[in-house]
Amino acid sequence: MLVSTIGITAIVAVGIVGWRVVRGDGSEDPGRAGDWDQIALVNRSSGDTTFLDEDGQLVDQTVGSGRVMDVHVRDERLALVGPDRIVLNGVDAAEPTIVPIARNSSVSEVKTIDTFHLVIGDPSGGNVVVLDAATGETIDVGATAGQANPLMFAETMRHSTDGTTFAVADAANFQTILVRPGVIEPAFFPDQPIAVGTELIATSQVVGAEADVTLYDFERDNKATGTIEIPAGGVMVDDVLTLVSIDGAVYRLGSGDDEAERIGVVAVPAGETVSSVRPTFDGQRLVVAGAVFEAVIDLDGTTVFTTTFTTPVAVDEPAVDWTCLPVGGASAGSGSAAAGFHSIISLETGEQLADLTGLSVTRVASDGCTVIGERAGVIEVVGVGGGVTLGSLRTAALGPDGRTVVQQTTAGATELVSIDDEFELGEPIDLSEHAALNLTVAFLDS
Repeated sequence: MLVSTIGITAIVAVGIVGWRVVRGDGSEDPGRAGDWDQIALVNRSSGDTTFLDEDGQLVDQTVGSGRVMDVHVRDERLALVGPDRIVLNGVDAAEPTIVPIARNSSVSEVKTIDTFHLVIGDPSGGNVVVLDAATGETIDVGATAGQANPLMFAETMRHSTDGTTFAVADAANFQTILVRPGVIEPAFFPDQPIAVGTELIATSQVVGAEADVTLYDFERDNKATGTIEIPAGGVMVDDVLTLVSIDGAVYRLGSGDDEAERIGVVAVPAGETVSSVRPTFDGQRLVVAGAVFEAVIDLDGTTVFTTTFTTPVAVDEPAVDWTCLPVGGASAGSGSAAAGFHSIISLETGEQLADLTGLSVTRVASDGCTVIGERAGVIEVVGVGGGVTLGSLRTAALGPDGRTVVQQTTAGATELVSIDDEFELGEPIDLSEHAALNLTVAFLDS
């Protein structure tokens, strides 16, 4: 999984057919990378975590609760996902909070602007739980809805970009269940969720080759209905829905509208369909993707950027607040994480800012404007305005600022390396006495 702060992926190269910037004029650095002041070194076997400051000095240590399969981080909080639990931790936490989960649960992070939520589900269908990883509070959707045997899938979860509202499809009752932190009673709506705002929700009912999309307020009053081609996804910004059909048509529907307005179209290659529509750039852009293409559109339906690939790629979900986009993804269905990355573009203009051809991207800075990855066996950092080669390494983790790397050398040393604005490397700081070999690195902002 390609992530902005944690995770390890190994990836190699597929071809790019071509790319096209539809508009954009200017070459200023659009980045706004995040700050950090603590490094967490997580032993994946035990969960033991060591916290270091910016100079590599010991700040704190916590004893783990067992094997760690994945790590999520936001600001000063860590979520360590194990086989049957999630441990919530942080450098200022008095004691870690342990949230039990069923074995084989899926755990995914909700991409929002301000909040830190995880969605826990059963891959074969069952209950869904929303965990506030900042506080440890949970919303058990099945229990909240009074269901003894819920049948929900976490991948149907839709949420507002500010992380205050969540909706999931109830497959057993062909309805949508909406829950909100701090609100005891759930709300129920017909059909399946498409997008959620702060005051409205959009649901869809497929009828033949079309779908009836309806906007409701949270009291279930119908605010607008439009018939469109079958939707692939969309976003609700200021409670106006912008959505894209599986054939690439772009529509807008707002409260009080008599019908959905077709405002644009995404160029979808012959024989292909849109498989994902994800908001980014503070909700002002949509990343529209299929197996062999990726495009960026604005909320007026204008295509900002588009490209195609010679072989299928799996495009990762962007962060909501990215200002740049690493275009492409891992090669799909290859059994390995082969590189299908293309370039870094400005989400505002669509301008190509850096070439990623042949680079297997494993991590992205918090603004999307700098990445780290492997090309021909060598680790590289590539960003707006340049790049630097780190050499052959065992692992390397990029900080949210895009200017810090924690690397493990082939000799077993763990080092903290800084990169200046000219992409020159600073003197490494040795962290080896604090680091296990089976290491995951997270950067925190306390």
